[in-house]
Amino acid sequence: MDDSLRTSGIENIGKIYWGTHIAQLYDSVEDFFNISVPYIMSGLKSNELCLWIYSQNTSFDEIIKFLEVHMVDVDSYVKSGQLILIPYTEIYIEDDSFNEVRANRQWKHYVERALKEGYDGLRAVADTYWLEKSYYRTFERYENNIQKIIPEMNFIVLCLYDASKSDTLQIAEIIKNHSYVIIKSDDKYEIVKNVELLIKDRQLLQAHEYDRLKNEFMANVSHELRTPLNVILGTVQLLELKKTDVDIKEHKYIKILKQNCYRLVRLINNVIDITKIDADFYKIKKQNCDIVNFVEEITVSVAEYALSKEITVVFDADTKQKVINCDPDQIERIVLNLLSNAIKFTPAGGKISVLVHDKGEKIELIVKDNGIGIPKDKQKSIFKRFEQVDKSLSRHEGSGIGLSLVKALVEKHDGNIAVNSEENKGSEFIIGLPCNIQNSESEESWIVQSLLKRPEKIKIEFSDI
Repeated sequence: MDDSLRTSGIENIGKIYWGTHIAQLYDSVEDFFNISVPYIMSGLKSNELCLWIYSQNTSFDEIIKFLEVHMVDVDSYVKSGQLILIPYTEIYIEDDSFNEVRANRQWKHYVERALKEGYDGLRAVADTYWLEKSYYRTFERYENNIQKIIPEMNFIVLCLYDASKSDTLQIAEIIKNHSYVIIKSDDKYEIVKNVELLIKDRQLLQAHEYDRLKNEFMANVSHELRTPLNVILGTVQLLELKKTDVDIKEHKYIKILKQNCYRLVRLINNVIDITKIDADFYKIKKQNCDIVNFVEEITVSVAEYALSKEITVVFDADTKQKVINCDPDQIERIVLNLLSNAIKFTPAGGKISVLVHDKGEKIELIVKDNGIGIPKDKQKSIFKRFEQVDKSLSRHEGSGIGLSLVKALVEKHDGNIAVNSEENKGSEFIIGLPCNIQNSESEESWIVQSLLKRPEKIKIEFSDI
């Protein structure tokens, strides 16, 4: 969410943040026009999509008339689509009743439309004059819920309430559910501030800013680490080429050094990619891929390594071929990560199965082992960032980023991932991917390139086993 300040157009409120929820208790239609017109004008001048939801106490023509008193180009804003005037029934009512789900869906639609059309966000006026007494409790609950949602959105809303229809209890609820409430006292407009909500909103914005700074810091540090690491890794590889000149002990140290370089490469790559995903800068490059043969090739390339750990890896599929549109590099990364975990947590003599099932509209990839399994109380948290089932580094090392990244990459493919596991019996990771196909796509180039890079990828992904 953008955390820049917006001009409210309301005297005594001044600049506000996205996510601000304002209310006005008005005595007359003229009262709410005095507040709503400059509020909407500020939005139009600030590149915001402006939505005015009117009730039975006014009309489209009357709103235009009041706006034209203060603006000369109202008609151009309406024609361009930046100013939208609609009756309350188009937001709040479904089947002749107030419907909270419809209202939330409509708000989300207009916020998304605003951003899609190049506006900074959505500014709305919503008159609740239509609200009948039978809906009061339901609407209060809705207002309370939406107050929790809008701080996450590029959205500002001014809710209008008829003071003559509101009793003391309802006024208290209005104050509770809004950051600011505008009331008229002695012919002057006064502002009642909900300090608790204002503090919470500011804390949320600060949290967003801290998160942005954290991501920026992690990305910068990760890139800075890559340069010296590449020098170290290059030096180690040169020493390996001259291994005839070193004794067995030195060769052992070189091997340890190289493995730990790969571990750092893996960690840095994961941190950079998870940071990009968080910032929505991560792009996948989809191509048509025979997923059955591709996953089989990955499995076969890992089998020899697993055998050195006395673990058997087998592949099986219920179809010979299935072409889907995906990013082969990222699918390979997903499968290698799951195989790395399976090998890490499966003792000698164990078995790992990689299965591909054709489910018609989706393909199912399964990595199954008979290792130590995952405790029931840990299964919900394994896809969370920096979570590890066993935090004892003496047993299994890792950053806790791997499965979080796997889940993010699967979701980038519009897929899903789930786990079935029983402690001391093994785990089964199930990935579902949509079976979409891109027309006229050559598969050969990425297959050759991927095969050439795979040994290095395996070394990196398996570096912390």
